[in-house]
Amino acid sequence: MENADKLLFRCSALGNLMTEPQKKSETISEGTKTYLIDVFIADKYKRREEIKSKFLDKGNEREEDSITLLSRIHKKFYKKNELRLNNDFITGITDCYLGEEIEKATETLDTKSSWSAHTFFRAQKDKLNTMYKWQGVGAMWLTGANKHTVAYCLVNGTSKAIDDEKRKMSYSVNAIDVQTSPDYIEKAKQIEINHIFDIQSFYDENPGYDFCNELEIDNGVVTWAFDIPKEERLFTFVFDRDETEIERLQNRIKDCRVWMNENLYK
Repeated sequence: MENADKLLFRCSALGNLMTEPQKKSETISEGTKTYLIDVFIADKYKRREEIKSKFLDKGNEREEDSITLLSRIHKKFYKKNELRLNNDFITGITDCYLGEEIEKATETLDTKSSWSAHTFFRAQKDKLNTMYKWQGVGAMWLTGANKHTVAYCLVNGTSKAIDDEKRKMSYSVNAIDVQTSPDYIEKAKQIEINHIFDIQSFYDENPGYDFCNELEIDNGVVTWAFDIPKEERLFTFVFDRDETEIERLQNRIKDCRVWMNENLYK
């Protein structure tokens, strides 16, 4: 683009726009300006910094599992949404929704697959993450929905992620032969416990997995002592559509476009 007049901002990043400036004379914060520089570089020069972490990987890889957990507990069928929506200011893909179709959703929902039981339960004591809040405001703006739900889900890690944790741990204990190292085996057992919350579903997905923990298997039914009931592996933040918040977001985007045109698109 030659300017920022029609630049669309992703729902997942709207929180970066909504931090308040320290000086009342300014319309956007220094943190927002840094983010806008990154947006400009991506738009004009097609350079994007790769943001990668095991936490993001789990969120992407286990999205379907989280939607399934949400459906089972709410006793509603939530189908994964694949359709990206745009308006004149933002663009986004909400995870799932209720309603006849995404453009006429009554409720939008985003799932967050927690890395571990520790991150899951710690999140319950905090207020809703600001990034997730503005992502929801954007989803309601795009779809017309009157309600948005952020669903924190505690679902199994992938076998690859668990093996990666075991491999990193093996270096720290200097395990030459992981099959015979008592230190490795004990720590590997704990890694499995830390990342598997429904042993049956993990076993069904990975029938040949080499467990360090001992399992009880009877005619394909797998049990161990460390499952967490599904009802304890979901909590939600629910909030309603607020037209004043949507107006705030729209006005902030206008200010951001002006700043980008004056300082970046020259």
